[in-house]
Amino acid sequence: MKYHIARESEQLGEFNDLDISAGLRSGQFQPGDLCWSSSMTDWEPLSQRFAPAEVETPAGEPPPLPIDNAPIHDLASELNLATRGQRFIAWLLDSLTLLPVVFLASQNLEGHKIETMDDLMKLMQEQPELFQSAAWAFIGITLVNVVMLSLRGQSIGKWLMGIRIVMFQSGAPAGFVRAVLLRSFVMSVLGSITYVGPGIQLFDIACIFRADHRCLHDLIADTMVVRA
Repeated sequence: MKYHIARESEQLGEFNDLDISAGLRSGQFQPGDLCWSSSMTDWEPLSQRFAPAEVETPAGEPPPLPIDNAPIHDLASELNLATRGQRFIAWLLDSLTLLPVVFLASQNLEGHKIETMDDLMKLMQEQPELFQSAAWAFIGITLVNVVMLSLRGQSIGKWLMGIRIVMFQSGAPAGFVRAVLLRSFVMSVLGSITYVGPGIQLFDIACIFRADHRCLHDLIADTMVVRA
């Protein structure tokens, strides 16, 4: 249906009901504007013929995203874990403690021609007395480390770096079984397996980059290395 629209004494034209409804929403027409059609006896305000226009509110911008001000969860700090650098230097120091063994062995082997591992094994069988001093040095260093690990959770290198082995999360002493047998002996056995041993050792080292800095031998023994 079409309506004549007038505002005050001026006629604005003839529009259908859809145009009028749209005009009311857009502001083209006012509720007080008059309308008339052939079915009406007199002019009437648009507000009597058409529902009041719903005011279209502009879409508001979304609120800013919430900012998470909570501190980043740092498992290493929470558990007081030793750093990767500390553990590496401790391992390096433990390796250096074997230098006296190497030195004594090299001194005793002067004058002997050794070109292959078979030559060395043959010499050890024929003249075991050449390796006695080096063997005793190795045994002594090993015993010191075993005792320290069992009682303090520290090898010589870890003691120098101020770190130690404890039970995971609880922080209780690890003891001989976990600190020595499970961490060292079991890993030595796994690392000696033909073909897969090197891969296990590499995976053991790579695990240090976990969030909790625990290598494979830590996972096996359920231990962690913390700052003492």
